[in-house]
Amino acid sequence: MRDNHEGYPEIVKAYERDGQYFGAVRLDRSGETATVEFGVSAAGYSALKRILSARPFDSLPGVPYRHFFCGSYTSSKPGQDVFAFAIRVEQGETARNVQFEGPKTLLANLLWFRRLESLEETSALKRLDENE
Repeated sequence: MRDNHEGYPEIVKAYERDGQYFGAVRLDRSGETATVEFGVSAAGYSALKRILSARPFDSLPGVPYRHFFCGSYTSSKPGQDVFAFAIRVEQGETARNVQFEGPKTLLANLLWFRRLESLEETSALKRLDENE
């Protein structure tokens, strides 16, 4: 396993607004950081909620969990658009890759974020304030 999360998109939020579902990722490219919103399906929203609620380590009060998309995936159900993909879950200095399942559309979005070389490529997406 890789020793750090450098270059990995950090999954920071999943939420519903006006009957639509969204996720948010934090990206760091070329020393610039941005959190961007992207639309997801109901199945994608459910997958993001499962990821963000994962707590594989003993509870350390005041030490938040962080969730990063690693970029690796496999088809988990032949003939269906469901994939298994690795999420690096961190709490302080402790980290572990955990497998999650989600729809192809969510995986495609996460892969796109992973492959970005510049934040300019996200200019069409809504940027979120870091405090949101």
